[in-house]
Amino acid sequence: MNTRDLQYFVALVKFKNYTQVAKQFQVSQPTITQAIQRLEREFGAKLVRKDRVHRDEMITRSGRLLYANAQLINEKIELTHKEIRRANQKQIRFGLPPIIGRLYISKIVSEFSKDLLSRLKITSVGSHELLSQVRNGKIDIALLGSTAPINEPGVYADLISGRRFGVIVSTNNPLAKRDEVSFKELAAERFISFDQQYVHQAAFRAYCAYAQINPTVAMYRIPDISWIKELVRQNIGISLMARDAVADNEPGIKFVEITDPLPERFYISVATREGYVLSPDEQDFIDRLRKLHVGN
Repeated sequence: MNTRDLQYFVALVKFKNYTQVAKQFQVSQPTITQAIQRLEREFGAKLVRKDRVHRDEMITRSGRLLYANAQLINEKIELTHKEIRRANQKQIRFGLPPIIGRLYISKIVSEFSKDLLSRLKITSVGSHELLSQVRNGKIDIALLGSTAPINEPGVYADLISGRRFGVIVSTNNPLAKRDEVSFKELAAERFISFDQQYVHQAAFRAYCAYAQINPTVAMYRIPDISWIKELVRQNIGISLMARDAVADNEPGIKFVEITDPLPERFYISVATREGYVLSPDEQDFIDRLRKLHVGN
């Protein structure tokens, strides 16, 4: 089967017009017609009705079945092209969220060779976006945060660590006199978050549901957690945070444990695409990540 035929067919389902498909691929209209005929012979089924008047009913049920799978096949082929083009490159495309970056980056810099570090191309966005980038081939390896072990189609994730959640408060906040608090006691507090903290938002919703409270939340479009910490330091609000995202002696901030008996933890996993063949350098990089002892 010619994979280009599948690309023509997917475009025909989209446009329902042979001329438009031919124009998009810069080929003749008979080329598109012949491609559809080859596919019909391959699958032994009529894919396109000859009645061009009723364009909305142009694709048969067999054609719609092929379309659903052809999209997946085309995506896989495009991804494979990307991976093979990059196969001989030394660069390691690696992603990690800002909070995990704070935990791991100093260890990576101190314990990995300069040669390996020079080949890292690092993407730092939220875990939700990184998961998408692993799937579509923009990055090949990621450290991901989650509130439960990751079990997602198309991704292989190896759990390497788990961290407790708590809240950070200003040392000027009365809560700073305490070492632990129940989430229900935080109902009147103003929580501060930013739009990349997908995992923290999920944990926050779980704690709110358990405590049956609905506190005020201020969401900011800011680059990383250092900005959140500064807002907390100024006593503008408090923030849900993974334990190791806050140093024990961080000026102006106190970490307070949450006592609620929820299983929510900040899990850290190393993830790759299912079926992706790691280079020796990438395998070595992942093995080293698994062995890093970071935080508590």
